[in-house]
Amino acid sequence: MMDNSTFQQAIRSVSFPIPGSNLERVEYKLSVKKKYEGLNIIDFFCYAVPRSTPEHWREKVVTGNLKVNNHPVSPDYTVSAGDLTSHISEPRTEPDVNINIDLIYACPDFWVLNKPSPLPMHASGRFVRNTLIHILELAFPDEDFKMIHRIDANTTGIVVVGKNREAANFLRQQFENKSIRKEYLALVEGVVTNDQMNLLQSIGQEVVSGGGRKIDTTGKKAETGIEVLERRENETLLKVTPLTGRTNQIRLHLAESGHPIVGDLGHKNPKYFENNPFTYDDDSLFLHAYKITLQHPGNKEDMTFVAPVPEKFNWN
Repeated sequence: MMDNSTFQQAIRSVSFPIPGSNLERVEYKLSVKKKYEGLNIIDFFCYAVPRSTPEHWREKVVTGNLKVNNHPVSPDYTVSAGDLTSHISEPRTEPDVNINIDLIYACPDFWVLNKPSPLPMHASGRFVRNTLIHILELAFPDEDFKMIHRIDANTTGIVVVGKNREAANFLRQQFENKSIRKEYLALVEGVVTNDQMNLLQSIGQEVVSGGGRKIDTTGKKAETGIEVLERRENETLLKVTPLTGRTNQIRLHLAESGHPIVGDLGHKNPKYFENNPFTYDDDSLFLHAYKITLQHPGNKEDMTFVAPVPEKFNWN
């Protein structure tokens, strides 16, 4: 059975240099969701890729660089749900990431990892090769990894990765029916006066500037439980329990409550993302996926896993 030492050796063997540090052309693939069906191909990309321009995508279409279902299209092509688009970037490198990934648990059905920051889970925006899934696939080419859930690139802590389709489906179902229990640690700005409370704000599904989401009364309902663990003069350490699983939920809810997470510049000041990417280039965000309890897909027993708290959370 895989142990952490063997795991880290394999990761290091494919991470020096880090994959995205080489100047390469990269193929980007993006599938069309149903909400975008009926849009012109140019408009689709302007909606799907924040801060891009129609001229940029028109040039890619006209030159044949942008394809749909492996075929060139015209600028007036109308997208359908399920279309798979692809295009090749100019030679580029990617921002550095932290590859100090730890293996917490391994079995034939799934692995539990402790993800560092910054490290995106999957390809998005500036990252294609410098992602958790790409590095795993390079280090363990014989494995069939399945992403079960996601945490932000700047969030540290527990990530569950399926090893086969059956186990992945079983684990995903637990996330969907909310039977999995998750706990986070968050260090927030200011002193939170209530010992416990639930934050209830709906979150929109549209991608906003920088690639994140925003509070939207017409969006999907979202609920986050918080409990004060420790107070200081200008900061509070919280145990955070997401009761729903919306994108960026914890960061949005805490910022909306008036207590943004320490290091979360973009949710403290939403205009930040108008000129800066969603993923911060350093390990400045104080949000850690600390604990998860799930049912094992094999023996059906409940199991709890804990990711050690990063040293940056230790107060002097």
